[in-house]
Amino acid sequence: MVIRKYKDNVDKSLALICALLLFGCNSPVETADSHLQKGKDFIEKGELDKAFLELKSANQSDDKRGETYYYMALLDEKANNYKAMKQNLIRALELDESLVDAKIKLGKLHVLFGDLEKALEQAKAVMAKDSDNLEARIIEASVYVKQEKADQAEKIVQQLLKNNQDNVDVLSLAAALAYKANRTAEALNLIEKGLSKDGKNIALRLFRVKINAANSDVDKVIEDYKSLVGLYPDNNNFKLSLASIYSMTDKLDSAESLLRDVIDKEGYKPDSEITLLEFLNAKAKDRVPVEYESMVNRHQRQTAPIVELSKWMMANGFIDAAKNGLEKVVAFEGNSDLGLTAQVLIAETSMLAKQYDGTKGIVDQMLASNPEFVPAKLLRARLLLVENNPDEAVTLLNKLVWDKANLDEVYALLGQAYQVKKDRKTADKYFKQALEVNPVNLVAFTNTFSSYILAGQRDIARQVLDKALKLKPNQINFLISQAELDIIEKRWDQAQDVVHKIALFSKEKAVPIYLQANVLQGRGKYTDAIGLYEKILQEFPGHINSLINLARSYDASGQKEKAVFYLEKHHEKYPDSSAIVGVLTDVYLGNKDYKKAQKLLTGQIDRFPKSVSSYLALAKVQVLSGENGESVRQTYLKGLQVNPDDLQLALALAGFYEQANEKLNAKKIYEELLDRHPDVDVAINNLSSLLLESDNQDDLGKGMTLAERIKDSDNPYFQDTYAWALVRSGKVAEGLKLLEELVIKEPKLPEVRYHLGIAHFHSGNKATAVSELKQAIALSDRQKKGFSGQDLAKKMLIEIEHSVTK
Repeated sequence: MVIRKYKDNVDKSLALICALLLFGCNSPVETADSHLQKGKDFIEKGELDKAFLELKSANQSDDKRGETYYYMALLDEKANNYKAMKQNLIRALELDESLVDAKIKLGKLHVLFGDLEKALEQAKAVMAKDSDNLEARIIEASVYVKQEKADQAEKIVQQLLKNNQDNVDVLSLAAALAYKANRTAEALNLIEKGLSKDGKNIALRLFRVKINAANSDVDKVIEDYKSLVGLYPDNNNFKLSLASIYSMTDKLDSAESLLRDVIDKEGYKPDSEITLLEFLNAKAKDRVPVEYESMVNRHQRQTAPIVELSKWMMANGFIDAAKNGLEKVVAFEGNSDLGLTAQVLIAETSMLAKQYDGTKGIVDQMLASNPEFVPAKLLRARLLLVENNPDEAVTLLNKLVWDKANLDEVYALLGQAYQVKKDRKTADKYFKQALEVNPVNLVAFTNTFSSYILAGQRDIARQVLDKALKLKPNQINFLISQAELDIIEKRWDQAQDVVHKIALFSKEKAVPIYLQANVLQGRGKYTDAIGLYEKILQEFPGHINSLINLARSYDASGQKEKAVFYLEKHHEKYPDSSAIVGVLTDVYLGNKDYKKAQKLLTGQIDRFPKSVSSYLALAKVQVLSGENGESVRQTYLKGLQVNPDDLQLALALAGFYEQANEKLNAKKIYEELLDRHPDVDVAINNLSSLLLESDNQDDLGKGMTLAERIKDSDNPYFQDTYAWALVRSGKVAEGLKLLEELVIKEPKLPEVRYHLGIAHFHSGNKATAVSELKQAIALSDRQKKGFSGQDLAKKMLIEIEHSVTK
């Protein structure tokens, strides 16, 4: 009975389940289909949030299909979230490789991200089944355009134009090819045709802006941006770009009106208000305090924006106005965190005014009432650095690291403290940590970005810059860094766009003019560039980079004599400028006109007997013109008579003695120099190198001691000296290891190859020793530059080879 009853219950349950399946319950596949269809319907209606929820539900079911991910990618596209779009398209194709539209979309994204081979792969996958697929052919041509394969791209585009003369993408590609081939009029005609089909096409309109800007047709650029602002009134970037052009053409009222419109549209946010303040600071500085006061009154009890605005005012020198605004914050906030922050900033205004005792008093008072308030401790650390007390500052800052508050400021100050301690490596480490916390920390950015540029690590510098610009796209320091990097990398179109922005915010009008001249020079428009450099030199006669680039532009346009004529006249007008003398000397040297160079520099020394640069330049001229060594020696000695404590002249004379094989004289100068300036790394390195060449044990010991002081340097010559010191002191294996690491980083330094060869010889590796010594000598011959130990290297090479043949 029990068994039968149990069976009856099971049968009833099964029947109920079947009924539910038939009438009320869907399978996972049907559920996914339902959600997917609803998602499609919502996308069609433009209800994207609802579409996302439905597609997410379809995605979470047991049935995984590529189509769901494809539609999720479409949602990402509408939200401009291209990274997520890319991942969803990849997943869609993993699940269903037949999705042609997904392949096309992914191919276009690969072009956007610069993954050109991957883009070509998607295009060819589509064309394998449909050789005439228009979208795939467009991707293929786009890749060839990006790869500078103009002939292959042109062939495809011309084929496509035959049957697709109204296709905007095809017309865009044809315009791009025409522009790259310097067929500007044709490119503009193709753009016009494309815009007649799609008048709101942003890419085509911006392409036309680029061409008109490259042609310096400012009126047309203004019209282009006015059209974009009219078509897209909510896009503030177009307004800022138009304001920039207005600023460059001195239409300041129009520029200001656009900036105020941006503030109004964004609801009076501090960032957009600061943009207006930066513009006024650049164009009408006296109006800044009044505008700031108006902003403070507008925010009234919204004290956080007032603090942000006040920080900007302080950073730009409007101390009294900032202090007034901050006092209103304190009056309203009291001893809240925001009120205390305002009090710290008020104390900082005293420090900026060099009233250090007053600052210290305020900080002590604040810490007495709130011992754990981090901003007050940070200000105390700044005071310690001002007082040149980096060790105490480091102790305080290291304690703050554990608090995890204001970390970017803590790390940036630690970087500055280690700069004061002359520990560049540790300083760099902390600056990088500061940027990881806050990519727009200006102190950390400036130090890190410049160090990457100096090291030739432009890709990493670009990453640091992009992160900063993403958060603060209008910050003038970041914009100037972007323009300079674009110019270094010859990205002329991007540089041009940035120069326009800089014109809006730069306090110095010469800055955007100089950068604009750089762009024109890079594009080969030398006459226009020369005109701008001359304009700068009228206001700043000794601006050395403008002088150098003006001379280079004349030279590149085949007008060397005009460079000489201009610089000689400029020198007559401004005879006191050492910069003009330096550039004119270099031009004379480039023309091998040594007599004129010598006459110019001798005259400069007669007028300015303490001009160190003139003595150094004169010695260089004497060497190049083949004068005897005594003349060069006398030039350095004469310079040191009137500049007895000058490092450059002393180092130059010591270097001259080394070249002349007068090692004792060189050694004496380095020792005297280090007595007066014990931390000059170049003198430490050079004296150490000289001592390490000696067979005297005392000299070797002193050389090793000196080398220890520079062992952590990033300078490859200093690293080589330390490694050589290890070899010379008998620590051959240790020295060999360092030299092998160094030669990988610096394979073209003869000194390193020579020292590596000797280290291998002492380790018993004669064959490797021969190879390295030969490379050292070959590099020296190729570079036409000797190295210390060159004669010994040749002698050892003969001896080793002779011993091997025996």
